[in-house]
Amino acid sequence: MIAKLHLLLNELDHARLERLVDSAEYSKMPVAQALAERLDNADIAAPDEIPADLVSMHSRVRFRDIKADTLLEKELVYPHNLQKEATDQLSVMAPLGAALLGARVGEEVHWQLPSGKDAALKVEEILYQPEAAGELYR
Repeated sequence: MIAKLHLLLNELDHARLERLVDSAEYSKMPVAQALAERLDNADIAAPDEIPADLVSMHSRVRFRDIKADTLLEKELVYPHNLQKEATDQLSVMAPLGAALLGARVGEEVHWQLPSGKDAALKVEEILYQPEAAGELYR
């Protein structure tokens, strides 16, 4: 189960994510089903209307794992952009990636791990966001 934060997405990412969660490869995954539910209720905006403090696709985010009290930095990517050796990327189809999507700086995000344990993070900073950088139609 992923966080129940209200989701605001740019129209391009919304369309891409809908195709992704409906694909045969992912549609049966619990994370895809939870993300699909969030997409159904999401607000959709033009890319230039996305606030700079919101985690969008391809954002580079610094966040704190609240339980472990560790600071992490990751780029939120689509699974097909995930590089095998990269340790600084996070797929939106991973429970943590899906939970981060749409979070804002200062927000805490809570979700359940596949093991059933609860996890929590706090978004500390957005180091890069495509929309804020003017990359509106990537």
